[in-house]
Amino acid sequence: MRETLLRFWPVGTSVEAESRTHSLKKYWNAYTLWSLVGLVALVWWATYWNNAVRKMHVRPSPPTWYDPFGFLSLDFLHNYQASRFWLAGGDPYRAEFGDPIGRKLCYPPIVLVYFSWCGLLSVGKAIAVWTATLGAMALLGAFAAWRSRLQLGLAPVPAFFGMAAVVTSGPVSYALERGNYDLLLVPCILLAAWGLRRSGWLSDAVVGYCIGIAICLKVYPGLMLAVPLVMRRWRAVACTVAFVAAFLSFQSHNLPIFAANLQEIVTLHNVDTLANPLAMVHSVPFCWKSLWDGTKLGILAKVPGTAAAAAIVGGLLAWVSWGLYRCRDPRAVLVPFLLWVVAAATFVPKVSNDYNLVFLPMAVLALWDRRDPLYVHIGLGFLCLVLQPIAFPISPSMQFGFKLAGLGLAANCLANRLRELRQSQPDANDNVKKATEGFDAG
Repeated sequence: MRETLLRFWPVGTSVEAESRTHSLKKYWNAYTLWSLVGLVALVWWATYWNNAVRKMHVRPSPPTWYDPFGFLSLDFLHNYQASRFWLAGGDPYRAEFGDPIGRKLCYPPIVLVYFSWCGLLSVGKAIAVWTATLGAMALLGAFAAWRSRLQLGLAPVPAFFGMAAVVTSGPVSYALERGNYDLLLVPCILLAAWGLRRSGWLSDAVVGYCIGIAICLKVYPGLMLAVPLVMRRWRAVACTVAFVAAFLSFQSHNLPIFAANLQEIVTLHNVDTLANPLAMVHSVPFCWKSLWDGTKLGILAKVPGTAAAAAIVGGLLAWVSWGLYRCRDPRAVLVPFLLWVVAAATFVPKVSNDYNLVFLPMAVLALWDRRDPLYVHIGLGFLCLVLQPIAFPISPSMQFGFKLAGLGLAANCLANRLRELRQSQPDANDNVKKATEGFDAG
């Protein structure tokens, strides 16, 4: 790690070397201190959730942005009961399967296969295994984001501190409390990035499988398909389409019922039926009207939320995709790029709770650097305020505004990293010129 830090303090004259060595020692001491802080936070985090699993309940003190339910893993129990009912020979799409609060099955049929392991465990053991799995996925994503900083040559951040900042964030805490399975997308993202770094049929098949299963588990990751398209990986795109078709063929007769159940949830969360957006929601279609009502820009409230989401997310995606298209070797930025794309996709659905916002703090950890402009630091500072779990007296509309602005500023960081990569890589035409200089001179 000292070698990594030395890259940020190049040695000049002997006087400069002595001064910079002293600065490096001070920085190293601070680095060690923040590493210890992160390690303590990780130990506390693991202990906290171990106790929550044993008590089957979360009682946050002080209060958090999200409102804990009466028992742990509400959304996991939805899939636990549905999969066990299916394994017993029932059809959870057409019969009551024992959801804790009487909900209809609102996930695609392939999810039943993913949760078939629940038939082997009692409910208490299954919740313990599932909570540990989600925690491991959060740690994996945070570690991959931290590794991306090293590959991009950004200012060093202690690994323990960076990982602790992600896993103790509000979105990850909310995901562990509800037990939803968005964090299962983390290995899909990392494996897709691995495949995109390489060439060949096997790599394209891995990319296609990972993006395909992500789309079939949660619809919003379909935005990931933009990455192989921009990189002109046509076989990967074809593989994705093939895998999506294969996964959707499983119990295809239940897809219309799944779509109807999902639409029912959307109707219940309509902006006209709820007075204000909740602090735990970041859907642009849902929050758009409330964001502008009563302000000097109230005319923007007349813009349909879906159109606003398409314009904002589509515009940001086009911006960073152009940078990816122009980058000759984008391998170092693929993990944070995919993390940002999935985070951006969560702003598009009409129902989008903050437990699927886990990818935004990971992307910020991978991309934010001291070289970014001052307004980026200020804006992402406000984002950090609302991404940590402790609730502050901020209106839900303002909180949503900070999240949306944070997404845009993270895109700014991503564009900056792509530009730096492009500038550090020699252009093919420059190589041709250098090769022909000696010949011309002769």
